Amino acid sequence: MKTLFLASASPRRREILAGLGLPFSSVVHEVDERVFDHREPAARVLDLALAKAENCVSKLAAHGDAVVLAADTLVCDPLPWDPAMNLFKDDSGAVTLGKARDRGEAARMMALLSGRTHVIHTGLALVDLETKRRETAISTSRVSFAALSGIEIETYLDSGEWEGVAGAYRVQGLAALFIERIEGSWSGIVGLPIHELYATLSRLGLELSSFR
Repeated sequence: MKTLFLASASPRRREILAGLGLPFSSVVHEVDERVFDHREPAARVLDLALAKAENCVSKLAAHGDAVVLAADTLVCDPLPWDPAMNLFKDDSGAVTLGKARDRGEAARMMALLSGRTHVIHTGLALVDLETKRRETAISTSRVSFAALSGIEIETYLDSGEWEGVAGAYRVQGLAALFIERIEGSWSGIVGLPIHELYATLSRLGLELSSFR
């Protein structure tokens, strides 16, 4: 039996693993998430997920039967962006929305998402400490927002749900009131795509029952 370590402090990812009945422990990674800003978003989430997992391997040297799981999520927009919003353009030239630094930035993010469809990439990585094998996977989804009024945005911001999440919203929270359509993986949008996790474990020769 193996021990699963989640290299993330995200309560959403913890909830997904708990919902699957997967026992796990948490471990803190020490990766500067800006280190791959020169990469386009899909490659960046994979690079960051693997970097987070590998960063925790040395901390778990005493757990030779362990598997480390890490993930990274980015909200990005495939459409031409208002030049005034270069605040959100990364080094690769792609437009991405990270975690809003304050309410004003969250308000601008919500206004930009209003009435548009955006893309969410979530990359995940697994490292088996015993076999040294590494596997990665990516989930890409699209979320379409209804047009939002200024009052709707301000009321949403009052909830505080914009804090600490990419794109200033959680698909499983109050922002769901504004979502007209989702194409892709709901769990991937939350931050840990369940099917990709299952497929990645399978490639490592593991099942959900492999963990104690």
